[in-house]
Amino acid sequence: MEIGKDPTGPFEKGWGEEQLPFKTAFSIWWKSLSKNRLQELQDELVELMVPTGSIENQNIIKENKNVKLDENGNYINEVGFKVINNPKGITKHCVFIHGYGASLGCFARNFQIITKFRNPKSNYNYHIHFLDNLTFGLSSNPKLQNSNISRWRIKPACNLKLINDEPTEKSKLYKKYYKLIEGFQIAPKEFEEYQEYFTPILQDLETFYCDGIDQWRKNSGIDKIDYLVGHSFGAYWSASYSLRFPDSVSNLILLSPVGMERHVLAITSNEQALVPEIQKPNLDPTSYKFLSRYPILSNSQILKWYWKIPFLPRILPFLGHWGTQMYFSLWMKKLLKINKLIEKHGGPEMIFKSNNDLVYGTKKEVELIIEYLYNSISTGTTSDIYIKYLLTPATVSKWPLYDKFVKKLETNPDEFKFNCHIFYGQYDFMNSEAGYKLIKLLNENIDNGKKFTYNEILEGGHNLYIDNPFDTNQVIYEIAMSEEKELVKSDD
Repeated sequence: MEIGKDPTGPFEKGWGEEQLPFKTAFSIWWKSLSKNRLQELQDELVELMVPTGSIENQNIIKENKNVKLDENGNYINEVGFKVINNPKGITKHCVFIHGYGASLGCFARNFQIITKFRNPKSNYNYHIHFLDNLTFGLSSNPKLQNSNISRWRIKPACNLKLINDEPTEKSKLYKKYYKLIEGFQIAPKEFEEYQEYFTPILQDLETFYCDGIDQWRKNSGIDKIDYLVGHSFGAYWSASYSLRFPDSVSNLILLSPVGMERHVLAITSNEQALVPEIQKPNLDPTSYKFLSRYPILSNSQILKWYWKIPFLPRILPFLGHWGTQMYFSLWMKKLLKINKLIEKHGGPEMIFKSNNDLVYGTKKEVELIIEYLYNSISTGTTSDIYIKYLLTPATVSKWPLYDKFVKKLETNPDEFKFNCHIFYGQYDFMNSEAGYKLIKLLNENIDNGKKFTYNEILEGGHNLYIDNPFDTNQVIYEIAMSEEKELVKSDD
């Protein structure tokens, strides 16, 4: 099979480089108006990636179900794959939670991890769960009961005065996104009001998302999640969940988590409420004097964060075929990058491990994933608003993950009962330095046999699991096999 060739049909010359044709765009938009379109696309995507009847998929049971969460009728949509190696063996559970602007289908290229877990010599079975996080995709879309959360007027972060007289030169930025300026200033009284307003909202958000995961776990009959894999926004809540329910997770695997770093507008900081003078910033993402991306943000970018971006998903269907063309252009090059990766590493013969892999990078796969994502986001989610309360316009969390871990270290270090593995893409725009320093901190302060590791996925960006599913699937598999070997030794 040639790179980029679709085994089910001809690959058009120049496809992916030009705008989606009007007829195709109009058809996709028109079909999206159907109530059941997203479900149809999810079913097509599962069948495309894991075809029924294929020899690679023998002893694998596919399922799609809605798991009830509460008496209000809320539920989480799930696509699951049961890998049966030994009918009498123990079942290990691996759960994937996607990021913002996505749904479970964004992990389509990671469905193939099931072929790695197929091993007739193993005494362990593996149940891989891909979830639509609460409010996303085909899961229910409830509202958080907090009167201070407004759908139409999102309260901005605390005012931050920057003393920034030097023009921005990209070549001089630290790690491409961070500029060290002369100083900053925050009014202590204003910062105190900012803390008082956002702290209870962020606490409610944590309860909202984490309790949703836990109710799914309980109602699925799972005693403990063996491998909890979260990406970006999903990684933030996966980590929060693990810290909140440490007995319910064995391995936490974070893929490019959003909101790891500390910064000047973290509600957990007490410094800004005490210092009215101009302060000198630094570039340390574990410091409350870290400005993150603020020095390179324009006023228009900040305004778009509050007044445009939250409402774009709901507006998208009203743009008709223009909206479809715009969305496809946004994703096309990202998804087609996999063909360059395959070619770079020797072609399909070198990198593909099963017939399931033949679909990677094909016209059918790319178009189906994008159409699925388009239908997934265009219905709108309450999280379009909630994410703006969690993050600042600089794309950092008002309640840093770093601080959640530090608080647990200071108050209940014995509750670190799970291993933690953090991965970033080689070309990630998230602050990988903060993740690295967190892992270093955990290794220095916890000596209970748990593993805390940091690594990077080659050729990957923020969507590392899409850019390089081969290495992403492999590192998750290796974590599982390492634990399986230890369990076998302990049994002996």
